[in-house]
Amino acid sequence: MEKLSRLALCVSVVVAALPAAAFAQVPPPDPVYVTPDHLEVGNQAFEASVSGFRAYLETQRVSDPRLFAALDPKVAQLESQVAAGRVVAVAGLVVGLALVGYGFFGRKTCTQPAVSDPNFAADTDAWSNCNEDNVHAAAAFGFIGVGTIALGGLAWWMIAPKRSDLFDLVNARNALSHDTMRLQVGYDPTSRLALGGLSMSF
Repeated sequence: MEKLSRLALCVSVVVAALPAAAFAQVPPPDPVYVTPDHLEVGNQAFEASVSGFRAYLETQRVSDPRLFAALDPKVAQLESQVAAGRVVAVAGLVVGLALVGYGFFGRKTCTQPAVSDPNFAADTDAWSNCNEDNVHAAAAFGFIGVGTIALGGLAWWMIAPKRSDLFDLVNARNALSHDTMRLQVGYDPTSRLALGGLSMSF
């Protein structure tokens, strides 16, 4: 009985120690790094995009109407490109999904002939051909639909403003103002990619 008690005590100690050991072996979660990427003017920061530049420009509508009047047409043009790119991308997505859906849900109804059918052989061939046509139609519409979605995405990428367009805006703004707008970029340790590592002025 004494040996049994000692054995039970040892088992209890081991079981109690297991969760602590397992917890100690769990590695801490990796820290989340956010790569700086924004526009800075003085103590203000804006998103590094056309919409971010528009938000900055709206703050100058009253305080610096000359700057606003000079840059507003350029920003409006880029905003129209953003809108057009989104329309093309959404249109490609909708049309592509519709084609894929039609390929799956617009199939012909193929009726399998009964064994007692007097034209069993011919009807079986017709049933097989019907199924084969459905497979080919689904594959064709699926391929065309996916291609349409991809073309919509490619057209959006070609139409949408690039980072160089934002650089041009920053350059134009800095040429008209006494203070400097900076594009703040940094280093992403997760991808080991240096995007600049400092504040760059244009």
